[in-house]
Amino acid sequence: MRPSRVFRWIVRAFLLVFTLSLSAVSILGGWSAVTILNPEGNDINIPDGPIIVTPNIGNSSIVISVPFNITNGGVYELSNIILGFQLDMTFGNTSAGNADTTVRIIDKFKPYGNVLPGQILKANFNGSGILPLAEVDWTRTPHDLEFYASLIFSASYSLNLYTFTVGIINVSLGYYDN
Repeated sequence: MRPSRVFRWIVRAFLLVFTLSLSAVSILGGWSAVTILNPEGNDINIPDGPIIVTPNIGNSSIVISVPFNITNGGVYELSNIILGFQLDMTFGNTSAGNADTTVRIIDKFKPYGNVLPGQILKANFNGSGILPLAEVDWTRTPHDLEFYASLIFSASYSLNLYTFTVGIINVSLGYYDN
């Protein structure tokens, strides 16, 4: 056999082993990521209990606390975890002819680092904001103020091969009547 033919066979064998190993890592990582995102597995619970909203109308402020629980039941590290929370308030705007106006009170994104395999991240996401009450129509029907929340969860998995974002958008948190 000529040396060039032997060299080609060695390169082909290397590429085959390299391709098979990358395929195995991708398939196992994807399967493990799917098991983490399984809705019946309860691995990612946002919120993990009641969302506590404390409006202080006298001080025109609001404080919110969202408990969450993230369990990494996979084989790889769950990394680059970012939790975002947005709080919108809808009200009748007296300076706009009592037209409904929606303003963003809280727009906060917070990184939580990494969760190793088999570990649990249990914490509270806290945020606060200022309520623009100077232009509120306090006779608006059906409610004076209405609050809507959006939760955004983002993370990477399987050696950062998979990055995903899950969002719960415009969930009603309740209302306030004067």
